[in-house]
Amino acid sequence: MSLYAGMFFCDVDGTILPHGQREVSSDFFSLVHEAKKKGYLFCISSGRFHLSLLPLFEQVKDEVVFSASNGCRILYQGQELLPNHTIQTSDARQITNDLLSLGAIPLLSGKKAIHLPFSALEQEKSKGYLSKGFTQTFDAFSDIDDEILQITGVCRQNKAAILNQSRKTWAARYHVVTTGKELFDICPTSKGESLLAISSYFGLSRQNTYAFGDDENDIPMLGAAGKGYLMGTAHETLKAQEFEHCHDVVGTVNAILLQ
Repeated sequence: MSLYAGMFFCDVDGTILPHGQREVSSDFFSLVHEAKKKGYLFCISSGRFHLSLLPLFEQVKDEVVFSASNGCRILYQGQELLPNHTIQTSDARQITNDLLSLGAIPLLSGKKAIHLPFSALEQEKSKGYLSKGFTQTFDAFSDIDDEILQITGVCRQNKAAILNQSRKTWAARYHVVTTGKELFDICPTSKGESLLAISSYFGLSRQNTYAFGDDENDIPMLGAAGKGYLMGTAHETLKAQEFEHCHDVVGTVNAILLQ
């Protein structure tokens, strides 16, 4: 029997952080504390690299589970909760070359850093990733001394064509999902699989799990949860999915806690 009454799995960008907002609200931190008192855990489930998540949630970093890189790396109280999911080295090398040839910037998320090909430095968007302080450049793929968890394609143009080609090549072996206007991820696991693994670790039944998200990479998580909520700001193409729409994460979770 679980020590917890239930668990909330929340996407970050577009969900906890409405588009354009850079800091997590104090209301959300208060919600995490209140939920904990009532026996509920929170999981921060994001496609982001783990080191970009930790500063956002500094106030509750020891109270929440972090499921980073779409579930490839799961951390709790500073420790790896479950084994990492990784991309085979030969595949990671080929995916990197494929994305470069298609005109996309490949960002390789590892355990230690985000790895960016030096050849992509001239592309303006890549400079923003370098400024974050956890990005390293490489000339040859063999220079990378790290496990590769997922690869993100940054597409300044022709995203649809690049995404379509990447799915044709890799969707049989990896999850290939959009995560933003210019971004898509190639990943060995999904947010849905990580929800099931984390729930099992804490002994929670599916019916006591709730998930919130707004993009394609969130759909497996919403479907795996006992109750999935799609944010009202999600793209219209996703709203055909049979999930309840949510316009206020804090208010919705508070209502659940009061049940």
